[in-house]
Amino acid sequence: VCYTPSYAIRYFVLKNFYGVKVGKNVYIHMGVKFLKPWGVTIGNNVNIQMGSFIDGRGGIIIEDNVDITIGVKILTQQHNLQDSFYTTDSRPVYISTNSVIGSFSLIMPGVTIGKGSVIGAGSVVSKSIPEWSIAVGNPCIVKKNRNQEINYTIGYARPFH
Repeated sequence: VCYTPSYAIRYFVLKNFYGVKVGKNVYIHMGVKFLKPWGVTIGNNVNIQMGSFIDGRGGIIIEDNVDITIGVKILTQQHNLQDSFYTTDSRPVYISTNSVIGSFSLIMPGVTIGKGSVIGAGSVVSKSIPEWSIAVGNPCIVKKNRNQEINYTIGYARPFH
């Protein structure tokens, strides 16, 4: 369904057939892949761009006015390397209001991205990021604070995409 060239059809199918809890003005671009989509909650005015991977096995909450750019991977489950049975560990990911996740970033299980934070392109986020931070790198670290006066609403739709 995520290769159908229509936001409306993708939205309808993900919401009504796969149980994604999804708000208004949500743009899920072509090529976004979901694993266990019924574990995903998406707020209003959210943009998830092409090539992103959303792993809902451990639960994901994406709040309002969030921009997830090209090729972002959000994981909620990993193996316990110290366990003799190599069991899996599931932990939810929270992406708070007014956040931006840069292209090709990797968000690891159990991470919270604080309100208004920006994650730089290509970052590997293995620990939670505080509110109104700009964080980059591998491992992702806070470089500076972000301006808290947000005056935009996310909404990014291309025709037939």
